[in-house]
Amino acid sequence: MAAKPINGGMLLLARKRRKKTQKDLAAETGVAQAAISRIENGTKDVLSQEDIQSIARFLGFPVSFFYEQEPVYKTPLSLHGAAFRKKAAVSVKDQDAVVALANHYVFQLRRMLDAVDLEPQYKLLQFEVVSDRSSVSEHADAVTSPAEAAQKVRASWQVDDGPLPALVRYVEATGVVVVEGDFGEADIDGVTLRPAGMKPVIVLNQSRPADRKRFSLAHEFGHVVLHPFPYDAMEKEANEFAAELLMPRSGILPDLRRGLSLPRLGKLKLKWRVAMSALIYRAKSLGAINDAAAIGLYKKMSMYGYRTREPEEFDIPHEQGKLSAQLVSLHLSDLGYTTEELAEGVRTDPIEFAQMHGLAVPEAKLSVREKPKLRLVASRD
Repeated sequence: MAAKPINGGMLLLARKRRKKTQKDLAAETGVAQAAISRIENGTKDVLSQEDIQSIARFLGFPVSFFYEQEPVYKTPLSLHGAAFRKKAAVSVKDQDAVVALANHYVFQLRRMLDAVDLEPQYKLLQFEVVSDRSSVSEHADAVTSPAEAAQKVRASWQVDDGPLPALVRYVEATGVVVVEGDFGEADIDGVTLRPAGMKPVIVLNQSRPADRKRFSLAHEFGHVVLHPFPYDAMEKEANEFAAELLMPRSGILPDLRRGLSLPRLGKLKLKWRVAMSALIYRAKSLGAINDAAAIGLYKKMSMYGYRTREPEEFDIPHEQGKLSAQLVSLHLSDLGYTTEELAEGVRTDPIEFAQMHGLAVPEAKLSVREKPKLRLVASRD
């Protein structure tokens, strides 16, 4: 018996999430690959209820997931407002899986945000890097460099030119949600989506060291405030923004000019909460050391294996976003959902939902009930 047509975009998301090809899906479910292709491409194609259930079982999503109308961002680095930080060596399948993971988080967050009124503490500033300030669009303020944009962001947060602890708290206080996800073997640091009707969502690779995650977050936030659409210089600009946001020139130069050695770099890492290698690069870019000195420091780091793993005694604490956890907590504690109810509400397998949000695996399944709406203040505290 034919069933109501499913949403091809959600089928594509689920398939990419599981790193499966159309051929894999067809072989495991018995559904013709041609039918799968037509559905994903938006061509009407009717499946039986049994076929849909077979697809849902194989991909590990509830049947209801495939009927949702969530817009799926197939290519984050696109004119539709997403920024993607990627490595050339990453396979297409791994890239697609990370993008699908980010979309999955956005899908869940959008539904949980329906229950709250999110009130950011700080304005999410928007800038354009231009040579002529008169040419800037009406939706952004003109800056002549990414560093100037970072300085203006810090000023809006009312912080001086010293180290910026708990960067994630300030970013989320603008309403941007920061989550960490399992990127598997993909050598990708972060991905940012700018969904319609929502503030941007940044997903970071949970397996990265704390210092690298901080720089990745600053880099991704640079895309959020600087890049409504892609262009060739955007990665370089995001790096420049991140460097100034975390290591402002006026604050860090005195530290970098006092002579750099590996032990001193370790101490500065603990102070500024950035990698030792990032400090060397910053010192060179600001003219505090010359090329030969930078190369010498990099060689010493390589000799001791510090380019692969910096010394444990200089490790910094991990920072994690709290907005997503607060949204989950509001539903579980204040609105009375069980984990299984909430998972059902966001059309996700309960075990997978628990794993994505660091929850205990649920044991019982209860029906979803109507809940009231709450208020959530996004602040840096």
